[in-house]
Amino acid sequence: MDKETKRILVVHPHNAFREALAMRVEQEAGLEVAWQAGSITDTHEVHLDGIDLALVDPLLPDGDGLKLIREVSVGNPHALALVLSHRLDEALYQQALGAGAVEVLATNTTLEEVIDAVRRSAGAS
Repeated sequence: MDKETKRILVVHPHNAFREALAMRVEQEAGLEVAWQAGSITDTHEVHLDGIDLALVDPLLPDGDGLKLIREVSVGNPHALALVLSHRLDEALYQQALGAGAVEVLATNTTLEEVIDAVRRSAGAS
């Protein structure tokens, strides 16, 4: 991995969606999926200081994904986060931004739109 490669953490409770997203991210030059997780518990082994961007569903089976976003920013103050949620309302949107997310997307957003958001957020070229 070179210095220009952005390391991505993907946290989403639905395996098929998470794996498809991770596979698509891996196809992009300059992006690498460093870790995939389906829950907060699954992220305990992740070295958050090595993450450049986290893609997180806020509604995880064992906890609050927004709390994880805060932990990522503590582990690496330069890391950014995108929220992917099936529930998009003003309250969640404001909570996500308050937790440090730079963008909030619906899970019915196309993979290409998610990749575009990842590229914008991570500054990967």
